[in-house]
Amino acid sequence: MSGQSDRSHTAKIVNMVNLLDATGRRRVVTSLEKRSTAQLLSIRQNLHHQACIGVDGIDQLESRFSQNLANAVMNQVRGFLNTEFGQLRVHRYRQVFSVGHYSLESLIAGLFRVQFYARQVQLPAIEGVSEPALLSLSWGVGESIQKAEQERQRRSSLKR
Repeated sequence: MSGQSDRSHTAKIVNMVNLLDATGRRRVVTSLEKRSTAQLLSIRQNLHHQACIGVDGIDQLESRFSQNLANAVMNQVRGFLNTEFGQLRVHRYRQVFSVGHYSLESLIAGLFRVQFYARQVQLPAIEGVSEPALLSLSWGVGESIQKAEQERQRRSSLKR
């Protein structure tokens, strides 16, 4: 005996194309609505660890020499950070840079490398000082930019 049964199965066929084209189902969206509901896609939203990096004594450098020299120093530091972390992760807020990273260990290791490269930069000699001035960075790490900035300021005050 065969295993087939005498039952028959039927199903109703639905035309999905006609359902999608129905004017009552379509919603017209204005350009203003598109702008107000859009979300900015940014790599920064998904980086769990933040660091703030500042150049120690940048204000004295501006006052003793020129604004152009201070900008050149900041551009050099930015170049070091871009090389180490990538241009999309580095942002500048006045005299401080911020960097985001997925891994805390990689972030700190990268900051040490940037600090090493920055120490190789010689600043112009200051009158009355026999040893050459070297570029010094202070940095702090935290879960947010605000916490990282507080840590950087704390470390900077300990250096003085």
